[in-house]
Amino acid sequence: MRAMTVDYSIWSFAYTHSALPHDFFGGTIQHSNQGIAQVPMVYSALLGGPTGEPPRPIVIDTGMTGEWSSAGVQYRNVETPAQVLAKVGLAPEAVETVILTHLHFDHAGNMRAFPNARFYLQRLEYEGWREQLRINLEHAGFDAGWRLGSLRPDDIGVLEGLIAEGRVEILDGDREIAPGVTCRLAARTHTFGSQWVEVHTQAGPYVIAGDCVYWYCNVEDMWPPGFVQGDSWKVLDCYRAILDVVGGEVDRIVPGHDPELFTRHPSWVAGLNEMAEINVAAAIGSKRP
Repeated sequence: MRAMTVDYSIWSFAYTHSALPHDFFGGTIQHSNQGIAQVPMVYSALLGGPTGEPPRPIVIDTGMTGEWSSAGVQYRNVETPAQVLAKVGLAPEAVETVILTHLHFDHAGNMRAFPNARFYLQRLEYEGWREQLRINLEHAGFDAGWRLGSLRPDDIGVLEGLIAEGRVEILDGDREIAPGVTCRLAARTHTFGSQWVEVHTQAGPYVIAGDCVYWYCNVEDMWPPGFVQGDSWKVLDCYRAILDVVGGEVDRIVPGHDPELFTRHPSWVAGLNEMAEINVAAAIGSKRP
């Protein structure tokens, strides 16, 4: 019934690109010794809600600041949230709901770019990274390379400032945070408390996976990626849960870093990078030029 009463347009944006080994994303053995992949860094936006009501924007992840990376890489053509959202006629100031799938630097930067938003994050994710930062502070010389290699500590400082302002909703598991939009906890998978987002539309359900799914082939082959900070067995359980929601239709999943996102869906280059139109709500219409 939910899919008959709500509808959302869904867009996913590459805001920059990175170059990493194939098996980082596709999985060791399956994708070992295949060289370097050029991969998009992606976040998504929804616009819609209950049919007949004014559409409201929801942003899922906030990208990176462009000032830092775990490997010291200088990312090229990094677009800001204002540049990205303008491609579909939105502005960060108009966004009241932001979902953070996890706190890695390429997904949780730019929080201050959304001055009127309330942020939704899993408690396991927040507390897990706080504990790693505590260990790092209390044990001088402790090797933080792998543990903190994908975290920008300044982002945690920004998050804690938003918590103090009462602008963060800490979730303890699954929660519908808007009509037809549900955060699903994927504990101990990609990170401590990653979450994916189930979105209902009149065309059926979609999943915005964040990094719970890097590439389509992860779920098609049931093969975890080479970089996981949780439990690979739980990653497989997460794939099964996502496939159940989309009825086995893999193209209804928005993965976190797959170039095929822009070949499996209507896509075009806007500004400096690609964007994909995953679903078009009838009341909103296509944004394709």
